[in-house]
Amino acid sequence: MKSGPGSALFFPVTLGAVAASALAGPPTHAEGDVASPLYVFCGTGDHLWTREREPVDSPATIEAMLEWMTRTYGISRLYWRGGQTMMWDQHCKLGKETPLQYDWSAWKHHLYNNLRINEAAVASAHRNGMEIFLYSGLLEFGVQPDIGIVAPYLFEDSLRIEHPEWCPVDRWGQRRAAGPLEFCYPEARRAVIERYIENMDRYGYDGINFYTYVENCGIRYEDEFGFNQPIVDEFSKRYPRTDLRNDKLTAEQKEHWYRCRGMFVTAFLRELHHELSSRGKTLSVILDATAPDYVQPWWRQPIAGSGKIRLEWQTWVQEGIIDELWVQLGPTEAQRATLDLLLDACKDTPVRLTFRAIDPFDEVWTPYVAAGVTPVAVITWARNGIERLALEPTSPDTLASPDWRLRLQTLVDVEERRLRVPREAAAALAGDPHVLVRRRVMFALAALKATDQVETLHSGLFDVESSVRIAAAGALAEVNSSDSPTQILAALEKDGFFQMKEACVDALSAMADQALPAAIAGTQSPVHAVREVCIRALYKLGKAGKSEDVYGPLRRAMLDSAVDERLRYYALEGLVGLRLELPDTMQKELVDDLVALAGSENSTTVQLRAAWGLGHMYGVLDPAGRTKALATLAAGLRRYGDGCRRTDAAFGWRVFGNAMLQYQKPGRDALESMRQQSDDNWLAWLAYEIAHLPNRQGKIVLVDEQDAIEDHRRNAPPFPGYRTW
Repeated sequence: MKSGPGSALFFPVTLGAVAASALAGPPTHAEGDVASPLYVFCGTGDHLWTREREPVDSPATIEAMLEWMTRTYGISRLYWRGGQTMMWDQHCKLGKETPLQYDWSAWKHHLYNNLRINEAAVASAHRNGMEIFLYSGLLEFGVQPDIGIVAPYLFEDSLRIEHPEWCPVDRWGQRRAAGPLEFCYPEARRAVIERYIENMDRYGYDGINFYTYVENCGIRYEDEFGFNQPIVDEFSKRYPRTDLRNDKLTAEQKEHWYRCRGMFVTAFLRELHHELSSRGKTLSVILDATAPDYVQPWWRQPIAGSGKIRLEWQTWVQEGIIDELWVQLGPTEAQRATLDLLLDACKDTPVRLTFRAIDPFDEVWTPYVAAGVTPVAVITWARNGIERLALEPTSPDTLASPDWRLRLQTLVDVEERRLRVPREAAAALAGDPHVLVRRRVMFALAALKATDQVETLHSGLFDVESSVRIAAAGALAEVNSSDSPTQILAALEKDGFFQMKEACVDALSAMADQALPAAIAGTQSPVHAVREVCIRALYKLGKAGKSEDVYGPLRRAMLDSAVDERLRYYALEGLVGLRLELPDTMQKELVDDLVALAGSENSTTVQLRAAWGLGHMYGVLDPAGRTKALATLAAGLRRYGDGCRRTDAAFGWRVFGNAMLQYQKPGRDALESMRQQSDDNWLAWLAYEIAHLPNRQGKIVLVDEQDAIEDHRRNAPPFPGYRTW
């Protein structure tokens, strides 16, 4: 039943009491006194990366999570980012040259395609009386690989690869913005809409929710991109005598340009809404709490990665283009101000309002809930206002409760040291029929330092549910025995997926000397997962004081061309990470190895990591060694010049070039020499990009716009075109 902005399907929840449960411990009341709406967001990918989050790695864990949310908190809608991840799996190209990210993607591929967790989420949501929305990025279509190879990931949508002309471009038509498609092209809008509609029909989502940031650091200044010809044409209708690409714009003209970009976003949403509404589906868009008129910046980044795009949300409301507006997390006063603005604008319209909150039951939000605005809790975060699984008080007796939520909450209270129970009583629940109870037993035993229950943890390594196996491996980092390394390696032979490997690396590393012999022996295992975990654990053991013991096994793995290239990558990475702990003779041998590997084309993955390693070895090299290493890097970069046919032609140059920059003035001088030569057009352009258009991991490198324009005028060589991968 809908009655205005923010109306929701109401489930009974006691508002004040739930807030108290998050802040002051278990409440003593029964559920169900006051009706209060609440939605929830599940980041999915974050849960499949970070092991401490609620697991979403099987139909059973998803069913448990949604049952908990509806029964304990009356949550009536789930925003499920797994829908976006499924679409990435279907449509994005991934790069094996970044093995950790590639492995994470393989883990997700397994869950979506073999365990079918997307279908499980939709079915479970509906079974529990919840709506489920596909949560996705309005402008998020991956990145060109020279950006992604350094951060945050090496992936790009097939639409960007097949249609680079659909990407936002700079004023010279040379660089493409990382992330978006520009909706000024009707063909691009239609291709994206068809994709979303196909997913809505296939999986049965009740709506779509869009965030508007892009997760990358490819932009350098706010007005770098958005000069595609249809936008220029639209801009010229109002300012016919102003050259958008070359004239310096007034503030008023810039604002009009942002609106020109935004009007095409409106066109996309209008066309998408037409398709959705004919199917009875809902369209929802997130607005930034501080600057709701513009697309969002990525978390903690200074500017939006797409550049400024004006969002015509007033038009969306007036024309009925959208059904819901969500105010993103931000300073409380900013959120309240934006909510006040939206409440006024959406008055007497069917548009509903929601907002993301760290604590959705804080009394500061009570007036907004009363006005029909629905808070959204976020289970990705450790503190989210809905931490408790059950609201009843716990005691040792509640370990035997017939309600799995209360058994689970009891174990959580044990883990968080709010409650003490006998260790054997907690361990007895390792055979519980409920997956989340069995999983939490592992955490509780670790918190209790239950050394007498190690066999329970060993048994957990072989549970039928991956979340229990992962928890058991993680717990063995705290509580273990001499047999634990062998048990871990045996478990890896049966489960070699991403999160299990991560947990096992941490566990073996924590066991120190106890794990060293098994880890060294494991580098020779015929099972890939065992070898990888042992190689990665040896690095951590080396950092803990065993660098000389692990050097030999890691070096053998790095140099063995018969070994899987991902294993060689991790061995190389580990040795470079240990460079400061190694004696001089080993350092020199390692540099010689890296020089040879960076010059070899046996494996692109290994070659690029060797180039990366040479960059990091700068600080331990003498002048002669630096000269040799820099010459190797420069020779590697030249391979990407005219006529390059390498499989990494679109991005490998960035790794070699960034390593050269670590050699300070000699490295920059070598790049400048390449930029200024005229015999190899591609080499000149790549040297220019590396030296003058830097890209760094996880951080936008801001430059002044006018400085960037002048730098291009003075230093940019002829543009050779695009390379796709």
